Amino acid sequence: MVMLAAMTLALAGSVAPALAQSAIRLSGNHPPRLDRYVYAGLADTARPLTMAMTLKLRNPAALDRLLAEQQDPSSPNYHRWLTPSQFAAQFGPTAADLQTAEDWLAAQGFTITSASLARRMIAFTGTVGQASQAFNVSILKFGGGDLYGNADDPELPPQVAAVAESIQGLDNLHAASPMLSRSALQRLAASSGKSEANSLQLAENTDDAPPLAAILPSQHAPDYFVKGLGNFVGPADFQVFYNETPLFKLGLKGSGTAGCIGIVGVSDYVAGPIAAFNARFHLPGQPIKKILVDGISPGINGAEIETLLDLEWAHAAAPGSPLRYYMGNSATSPDQNDLLDAINGAVSDNACPVISISYSFCGYPSNFYSSTLDGIFHEAALQGQTVFVAAGDDGASGLVAANGSCFPSGARGVSEMAADPNVTAVGGTEFFPAYNSRGAVTQYSPEQVWNNGFPNGAGGGGQSRIFPKPPYQDAGTPADVARDIPDVSLIASEFEPGALVYLDKSCLPSDNCTGKGGSTLIAVGGTSLASPAWAGIARIIVQAAGARLGAFNPTLYNLAALGQDEAGLHDITSGNNGYDGAVGYDAGPGYDLASGWGTADAGVFVPAYASQLPGPPTVNVRPAALTFNNVLVGRTSLPKFVTITNPPRQPTWLVIGSITGGGDFNVAQNCVGAIIRPGGSCRFAVRYAPSAPGPSAPVTLQITDDAGTSPQTVALTGSGR
Repeated sequence: MVMLAAMTLALAGSVAPALAQSAIRLSGNHPPRLDRYVYAGLADTARPLTMAMTLKLRNPAALDRLLAEQQDPSSPNYHRWLTPSQFAAQFGPTAADLQTAEDWLAAQGFTITSASLARRMIAFTGTVGQASQAFNVSILKFGGGDLYGNADDPELPPQVAAVAESIQGLDNLHAASPMLSRSALQRLAASSGKSEANSLQLAENTDDAPPLAAILPSQHAPDYFVKGLGNFVGPADFQVFYNETPLFKLGLKGSGTAGCIGIVGVSDYVAGPIAAFNARFHLPGQPIKKILVDGISPGINGAEIETLLDLEWAHAAAPGSPLRYYMGNSATSPDQNDLLDAINGAVSDNACPVISISYSFCGYPSNFYSSTLDGIFHEAALQGQTVFVAAGDDGASGLVAANGSCFPSGARGVSEMAADPNVTAVGGTEFFPAYNSRGAVTQYSPEQVWNNGFPNGAGGGGQSRIFPKPPYQDAGTPADVARDIPDVSLIASEFEPGALVYLDKSCLPSDNCTGKGGSTLIAVGGTSLASPAWAGIARIIVQAAGARLGAFNPTLYNLAALGQDEAGLHDITSGNNGYDGAVGYDAGPGYDLASGWGTADAGVFVPAYASQLPGPPTVNVRPAALTFNNVLVGRTSLPKFVTITNPPRQPTWLVIGSITGGGDFNVAQNCVGAIIRPGGSCRFAVRYAPSAPGPSAPVTLQITDDAGTSPQTVALTGSGR
């Protein structure tokens, strides 16, 4: 109360003069919870600030209508994606809008450092005194004076407020952090300094650590035993557990001409750990294209751990997909927001149909999420890009900023970036795999909500305080008015079972990565792992569909509503994500705020999702008729065969839904559920067992699939004797 009273007095005596009465405040443009900080007076008016103004998108009603139409199969705009230039022409700010804002900022004495219509941003510099006067705000300082923030929303004259949606840079009370659970790093630091042969071995016994002399590296199996810690999961284990192997056998590995997986980050990386990961786990080398969105590499820093994890596990889940790494640099960023630049770069580049973000922002004003970030994610969706965002590693707890990082607040909250309606929020699970005598995972085993307790991490989930419930969540989710997360989940615990990554050895034990010292194998967890792995699964769907998916959730929720088993979604029904004093949410049947719709049975989910999308225009079924003559009553004929062919040079794989027929004809069901590549085929047998002499009642065999000519028919006739 004393602090609030002091702040009130400071505001009453603020140096900021009021603008004209017609001035408009930008709602939600000041830091939340200033009462968390120790008030130390008004900020020094001479203090320099680096700021940015984000411009509004135009025609918001038309934008939302087009988003809905792109996901509506009955609309002529269904899956008709925009290019960045088309998005800018229809919904971006105009050159006149940009000029209006630039002229006003210059008139206030600010120095314009850059202006971009594509980014909808004007970067500028000035002092606390200039900003206080221009925006009619009081900028306070806290603690020892290093922290500062505007106590109220900035004001703008009507002509500028008509084109501007937010001002960044009036505070430094925010942060961004990777959603990587690193509690295992310290435990493994002692082993990581030794050679790999002294720290790893093939898991021969899942209960007891072997004697040190027996510890040897595996050359073939995907799983390892790390002395004193237990078994961990490698790529082949993941592929078996989540049933990707049937897809891989068909050639569905995320390859094809439909692009790449985009990974965003804020550190450069050394290539050695990635090469070691691929060699150790028998993965093909993958091309990774670095995109320096701020012009210059930021060099290697502690975020390299996140970068290596994301690149390695996106590749593990979709080993046929190229990768692009979008790298921000705060030193050369126009608005000193390297992560935002990286996200914006992945969208504006428009090269990758799938993007994964394993970070969370915290401490930002609400309109940073609802306007600045949301505008970027709107563009991604309209361009057909599918964005996955880690739901967070702090369970049901919200995040606060401190010392340049995000920490659990102890009160309920969510990662608001993950809660954006145009992205898919990925939560976390834990499980105890079934290992064989060679230490490899052999099958799926039940999962529960990831919760290793504070400070080890738990899967994020809960209700947004910013975004309302989107239409796709109107049914099947809690009866609230909020956007609920997560949407889906995947492996995240670093202990049960933990996933193996190769890291830059210099990162251990203090995260002070330098790129020197070679590579080391280590187990990690976090929704940072779950998000790029889900992006890999989505990239396989893109290959099957032969086209982009756009916003993932509308189809996901429609599919889940038909039944999770049929959709290929493992329903997570146990566990709770309570964390650091924040009351958690229980998992239960169907959708829940701890695991969403659950995890993927990829062998079922990929064709089920692909079947909801436009399939190939045509399919060939040969022959069109089968005739069985003079078959003895009580006997079954030799088989005759029907072949379903997906014609070559069609971009889309064919998904077979059902094959129905009856009477005296027995139809093999081996092609039901099959997913057939362009130029591929599936053959099934038909047998005839007459129940009486003479002609049997003819049967029309129906084949349903996702081709434009579905259903196809085959006429069946026969006679008995």
